[in-house]
Amino acid sequence: MPKAGDKAKVKVNVKERVVDETCDLSLSELSEIPVREIASFKRVTVLDLSSNRLVNLGKNFSILTRLVRLDLSKNQIRFLPEDFGQLEQLRHLDLYNNCLEHLPISFGQLRRLRYLDLKGNPLTPAWEKVVGRCSTQKDCQQAAKNTVSICANYKPEFIERERLAAQETLQMAGAGDAGSVQSNGGGAGGKKAQKPNNKKAKAKKLAGTGDNELTIKPVNAGGGSSASGAVAGGKSNQKNNQKKRNSNKSGSWLNLLSKAAFSSLMMFLILFIVNVVLIYMIMFKNPDIADKLVEYIPHQYRDWILTKTEFFRLRVTDWISEFRTPPEEH
Repeated sequence: MPKAGDKAKVKVNVKERVVDETCDLSLSELSEIPVREIASFKRVTVLDLSSNRLVNLGKNFSILTRLVRLDLSKNQIRFLPEDFGQLEQLRHLDLYNNCLEHLPISFGQLRRLRYLDLKGNPLTPAWEKVVGRCSTQKDCQQAAKNTVSICANYKPEFIERERLAAQETLQMAGAGDAGSVQSNGGGAGGKKAQKPNNKKAKAKKLAGTGDNELTIKPVNAGGGSSASGAVAGGKSNQKNNQKKRNSNKSGSWLNLLSKAAFSSLMMFLILFIVNVVLIYMIMFKNPDIADKLVEYIPHQYRDWILTKTEFFRLRVTDWISEFRTPPEEH
């Protein structure tokens, strides 16, 4: 393998590193990602690029839209591409021990992201508040939730201003070093060197204002930020929807109970009418059948049943005779 200081591109046989759905390119001294070769394996959803010499991901990295798990830990990555949010299937992202200070606004598109490790990165104070410590798995899960929510709801002009301020800081830092070299050469050079230094201070001031503007608290914390307001509004909408569902459920239960009560009442009336008809047919039309049925009644209940039945028979007989009597005889 080449030494760490060697800038020559290291070529890796990607086909040999692919096993099932995983492509393991860790510990390969890579300074450039073979995106085209990886994309040719459509079944790859897990990519391990940890412990390499990567400074950036390249222009075409976002074409790997099938990735579900991505490990970029232990590199020297200074920034992520602006279209990083196109990896919408991504659920697990490990950026441990890199050189990231900011995150792209497209992070708001990573709706499926459930794990984000940014520990060991020189994040700005504003991003540190958003991301948190990432010391445990639960912290990394919360960091993913907070970061996606902040980028999805935050005003893009502030993050864009912060990104531009960071780029200008890097440019002015290089210009300031050149100016200091010229100032050592003579007085005229020293006067010219003052301008880059002033620009450098101005860039730092802009970067500081960018950090102060991104003072949105995490999703779980309280505050008057737009993201927390959006989350609170979402929770209130969820509560209202839950109340509507509960009311609809209670109404459906009442409808079912009313239908059940009505059907039970109709069944009772039908059975009552059938019983009356059967008793009438047996007792008045076929007394022999009634006598045979009496023999099957237990002895201790027979007298009581016969008494009640005889009473019922007399009442029914009187009612029928009264019904059949013409009005004149009444």
